[in-house]
Amino acid sequence: MKTLLLHVSLYFCALSSLQSRTWTEAQTGRTLEGDFISVQGSAVVVRTGNGGTLQLPLARLSEADQTFVKEQGAAATKPAAAKADEKGSDKDDVKKQLIGTWDGFMADSDGSKHGDIRLVITADKITASNPQGNREMGAGTYKISGKRIDATGTEGQFAGKKYEGIFDLDSKTLKWCSANDNPNSSRPTKLQTNPQAGQFLMVLEKK
Repeated sequence: MKTLLLHVSLYFCALSSLQSRTWTEAQTGRTLEGDFISVQGSAVVVRTGNGGTLQLPLARLSEADQTFVKEQGAAATKPAAAKADEKGSDKDDVKKQLIGTWDGFMADSDGSKHGDIRLVITADKITASNPQGNREMGAGTYKISGKRIDATGTEGQFAGKKYEGIFDLDSKTLKWCSANDNPNSSRPTKLQTNPQAGQFLMVLEKK
């Protein structure tokens, strides 16, 4: 069975739980008792009774062994795929909550009202205006990732500018703190206006 040794550097997947199995070489019918450890490239890694490990080329194993290995690979990758789907679903839910018209104000560093602002948010666009003067200020696209929100201006005074920010969405209240588009300003870590750092907070209520 030593002729079945194969060293493969490409890591495919690894499972922490060991499963004892009788492995069969398809062409000769020779067998080996060993615990399934992982799959590496085109070989399966098994642990033998003496505690050593062997790499068995999948192509030389019986059809039943190959099916078993494929099932282990599917079991290992399923949780990751499920988690990715869940993440995507959460992101979609947040985006749905963001869509609508939001009225509120720019906050000073102490949280007091500085100026009125209205945001109209669609699935892929944000339009900002001054509700008092009914004056459109500009528009742009946006992306969300976790509690981060990044906007890129496409129209008006925001055109060509990028704003890195964080947000908190609680029912119908949206707090969005964004950095100005300049080299001296970076993404905020707190939902608080900091003029020295070029970071400004908006507090909005959904209409």
